[in-house]
Order: sequence, then structure tokens, then C-alpha cells
Amino acid sequence: MAKRFFLVAFIQFICVIYAHSQQLTENTEISLITCGSGKDLYSTFGHSAVHISDRTTGLDRVYNYGTFDFDTPNFYVKFARGKLNYMLNVTSFERFIRTYQIEGRWVKRQLLNLTDSEKEELYAFLENNALPENRDYKYDFFYDNCSTRIRDVLENLLGDKLHYPENPTDSIQTFRNLIDLYLTDLKWSDFGIDLALGAPTDKVASWREKMFLPDYLMSHIGQAEVINNGQREPLVSQTNLVLAENEALTKTNSSGILWIFWLLFAFSVVTSFFINPKFLRWFDIVFFMTIGILGIFIGLLWFATDHTATKWNFNMLWALPTWIWGAILLIRKKPNSRFFKVHAIIMFAILIFWIAIPQDFHAAVVPVILALAARSWSWQIRKFHIHKN
Repeated sequence: MAKRFFLVAFIQFICVIYAHSQQLTENTEISLITCGSGKDLYSTFGHSAVHISDRTTGLDRVYNYGTFDFDTPNFYVKFARGKLNYMLNVTSFERFIRTYQIEGRWVKRQLLNLTDSEKEELYAFLENNALPENRDYKYDFFYDNCSTRIRDVLENLLGDKLHYPENPTDSIQTFRNLIDLYLTDLKWSDFGIDLALGAPTDKVASWREKMFLPDYLMSHIGQAEVINNGQREPLVSQTNLVLAENEALTKTNSSGILWIFWLLFAFSVVTSFFINPKFLRWFDIVFFMTIGILGIFIGLLWFATDHTATKWNFNMLWALPTWIWGAILLIRKKPNSRFFKVHAIIMFAILIFWIAIPQDFHAAVVPVILALAARSWSWQIRKFHIHKN
């Protein structure tokens, strides 16, 4: 394994040295590459990369900040805890675009209006950044990803020459609003993400911050201007569609989930009027245990990870880990009326003070809270005779 690692590193080093020895010419083109959404969650937000090419020298390099090493020790643990390093990978345009051809995703190229010296500087920076000792970085979905890295590189390169629109017309949107736009066909993923993300996600994203999404980077860079020889010029001189979308491969149909949770609430209310202790007890054991485990998971995302977006998650107000104790009480056939009364009151209080909670909950949370309140209150007001089996 060690020999393989050093061999790969050596080959990459040689490739970087060779590429860096290539000189740029007047025909060198530097482009922002934007890739459209795919049908799977990992690809639904699109992708960005930088392409440097020269038809006279054969230079063809795509710089991709969105890769990681699956062979990293404890890969899934590091990924879940926000400690997984992403890296800058370099490949050819043909190899880069192959995945998007297979997945039917659109790809657009924006030719950047850069001077020869700026092209040289950007090329040198990316080549140096691609070296094994420089390529890794700490990924953050909102603030440091494949899209924001390119934005930052261009801003550092152009400095005061770069000008964004003085009065942008974008609507006011939070980070959560922005990602919801991409999850309309992925209902369960949308629900899960809303459960995992905390109050920081409900911060209003500035015009610049919206560029964490590749579509917005493409749009905003397309509106930017640079000053050359005292004159303002568009930063993007030309936009081309490289690959058209194949909707048969990218579109997915996902039925709504709200009705499922409202059925859960209706079921929890209706069953409260029927004396079937054994069934109700086991239904509530599973229900309370599930919510309690969810609360522990949310707590771990808050306190045991480096993800900034999962902090201050007020879903823990209703997904209390203490629901596990409620399930244990029912397993032991010793329901404590005070425990369930307190938890029912907490659920009702959340609904009453809903508007004061500084977080945007998913709509499906409402019937879940109502179901928790109904099942808790039923254990408080009824003296069930629990049959011993």
C-alpha cells in the first residue's frame, strides 16, 4: 500500500512538473466549467471546475476542487464528522466530461476575459495548488467547496479590477431556501437534510455567498466586470453549451411525503379511542424510540462534528433523546403519567411558540409533533390496563 501511494504521488508530481514546464501562448484559453444537476443527492447541486487549454501546445487541464480519497482511513467516520479533506484534482477535459455524458447532465463553458499576465498567474497558482502538499483543504458545504474555491481564486487574482453588480436583483433567500430549490424532486432527502441542518442555515445568504452553488457562480461571474486599460469589460467573453441535458437521465419523480406524516398523526389520534393496550404500547415503543434515536443523531451532528451548518439545531426541541426513556417505560409496562404529561406539554408549547423559534422547520415536522403530543397525552389521561404476556 505504501509503495503504491508513493508511486502514484511520484507520477502525479512528474505530471505537474511537466505541465508547469509548458508555456502559455496567445491562444491559451481559461474557462469556468459548470455542470448541471444530476438525479442523485450527491450530484443534485451541480459542479464547477476551471479548464485551461491551448490548441497550439496541446495544453488541456481541468482543475477540480470537488474530489476526495475513498481510501482515507476511517473515511465514513471522517465524512460524517466533517473532518474529511477534499482535494484539488487535475485531469483532461475528455476524462472530466465523461461522467456528465453518462449521467446526461448539461455542461457549460464560460471563457474568461483575462490578460496574458493574469492567465500566467492563474496557471501558476493552480499548478502549485495541485501539488500533493498543497491540494488538500477542509471542505465546508456552504463556505468552502468546489464553487467557492474558484470564486476566491478569481477574486484574489483580479483584486480591485473585479466588479460585481452594484444593485443585484437577486431575491432575498436563506441558505436553506437555496438548497431547497434543488431538492424539489428529492422529498425524503429534503426532509432528512432539514432535520440535520440547524439555525445557521436560516441565515440570509449575501449575493456573494450564493456562489457556493455552481449555478449561482456561473450566473454571478457572468454578470461581473473587469477593468482593462481603464475600461469596464465583461469578465465572461463567451458562453457555450458543451453538453445538452438528457432529461430522461437527470429527472426523477418523487411523491410527496407530507400525507404520510399527516396519516401518522390521524392514526395516532384515532387509535387513542380504542382499547387495545398491547397494540398501542408497541406502536408507541417504536415511535418514541425512533424519535429519541433521531434526537441523539441530531445532537451528535451538533456537538460531535465540525459541520457549522448542523449547530444550534432546534429540531432537538421535539426530537428529545428522552423519548427513549418513554419507550423503556412502556417496555417495562410502567408508564409514568408525569413523564408523558411533561412531554405532551412540551410538544404543545413548541406549536404555540412556533413563530418565535429561530429556525425554519420542514412542514412534515408539524404532524410528527402533533402525533407525539397525542400519544403522550393519551398515556397521561387514560389508565390503560397493560396485559402481561
